[in-house]
Amino acid sequence: MRILILTLFILVLFSACEKKIEDPLKDLQQKEIHSLNINLYPSNLKMINSKNNPEFEEATKGIKKLHVLQIILDDESKKEAYAEWKSEQDFTNWESIFTARIQNTDIEIKAPEGRDDVLYASADTKEGLFVGFLEGKFDISQVPALMKADFDLGPITDFVQDREKKKEQREKWQKVREEVEKDSSQVDSDSIQE
Repeated sequence: MRILILTLFILVLFSACEKKIEDPLKDLQQKEIHSLNINLYPSNLKMINSKNNPEFEEATKGIKKLHVLQIILDDESKKEAYAEWKSEQDFTNWESIFTARIQNTDIEIKAPEGRDDVLYASADTKEGLFVGFLEGKFDISQVPALMKADFDLGPITDFVQDREKKKEQREKWQKVREEVEKDSSQVDSDSIQE
């Protein structure tokens, strides 16, 4: 009986001493090249699943924390900062557990060898790059179904869409200003010729 108790104690001790893997996105977040930074916890995930999608509920029930960054690589400084961060990451002891190309999006999910409670994911889309770090358990087999699902992210969606609308408005106003400046310079050059 003592041997059984000692064995259980050693197993519990080793599992408690398992190396803690820190969120690599914190370093990337500090580079301030992201356009969206979300930290989701179980309560937030339930709010996202407002349509009560059973696949989403099943896939996410073991998640403790999900950290997601969206990066729009629209200038060289952002590309360089991201490349520098990526080169600093050591994923040598991580195995690729899911790779796919779905609707022009390249997706990869990695986990440390022998672990299923930590995941790193990246999705390269036309709109930009999404990277995520998950603590907890996630049912990988549900990824294709979740990619096709229609989710209402509530205030998150509103925030992203509002931001896009503001960007579009700024671009429209910039074009109007350029047209006005072009017209006024044309008028100035015409008046000089007279």
